[in-house]
Amino acid sequence: MGGVARRQFLTAAGAMLAARCALAQAPKVFRVVAVNTPSAEPNFVRPAFVEGMRELGYVQGNHFAYEVLFARKDASDLTAVVDRALASKPDVFLVWESIAQVIRAKTKTVPIVLVGGLDPVKAGLARSLSRPGLNVTGLAQMNDQLPGKHIEILREILPGLRRVGQLVDRNANGCKVAEQNSARAAREVGCTLMPYYVSNLPELESAFAQMERDPPDALLPCPTPVLYSFRSVLFENVLRLRIPLTSYITDNVPRGVLFAYASSLADLYRRAAVFVDKILRGADAGELPIEQPTTFQLVVNHGTAQALGLAVPQSILLRADRVVE
Repeated sequence: MGGVARRQFLTAAGAMLAARCALAQAPKVFRVVAVNTPSAEPNFVRPAFVEGMRELGYVQGNHFAYEVLFARKDASDLTAVVDRALASKPDVFLVWESIAQVIRAKTKTVPIVLVGGLDPVKAGLARSLSRPGLNVTGLAQMNDQLPGKHIEILREILPGLRRVGQLVDRNANGCKVAEQNSARAAREVGCTLMPYYVSNLPELESAFAQMERDPPDALLPCPTPVLYSFRSVLFENVLRLRIPLTSYITDNVPRGVLFAYASSLADLYRRAAVFVDKILRGADAGELPIEQPTTFQLVVNHGTAQALGLAVPQSILLRADRVVE
């Protein structure tokens, strides 16, 4: 090989090696995929998760891509969206418990981080909270005591409380757990739970027609994406029928909700970033304990109370974390 040819060969080889090194050093952009129904994702949760990732050193676009795929409310479309999500090769899913069940039916390997759940163990997503053992970890928003706390606060506002209604999504296993906890809490204080089984808009409208004929004294929700999707119908009808409604979402307590008592959903999404970070660094989701929140907020909507003709005791207003006028 002549000197010129040799120099050209070495130059080309050097350029190729430099390109390979640059490619090897380029940080991988991890794919975090969320699946939800179009109107079931509060607008504050996405920024909360991105903020949590940023606090851990991840810049959206540079280090991770956060993609939200929306499905209609029917099960067949949700399954199709999950299939499309899996085809995109995600590094981790970030979803609610009911959607995690659909994903886990499709994959036993892609890590799933929960950002809201009622009972991941009873939902078949974990063997235990302390050691899930499968491909699911994250946060379980509910705890067994929350329905009782809602009923306790309702009784302070409505001393004559006897009949407690609850909207239950018949397709969500977690809602069955919430119904059991609510029934137990109601019995303990001499109340009766009146469940209304709804999984779509016509069933929700039918439930309110039933309430119009025979109204409960108050109404508890079941925190699932499907019911959140129909929140405008829910708020309109409880105000029309003057039925006090409670909520498990404290970050936004609109007119129609009397009070919310739960952990902050935005805080859960920020905390979920810690689980995502550990998984992206190589941790096994099945070895990461599922956490339950230990801090809860009470937010009272005073405007809703006035619309319902209710006087909220000063003792509740004083211990509320926030009062919405």
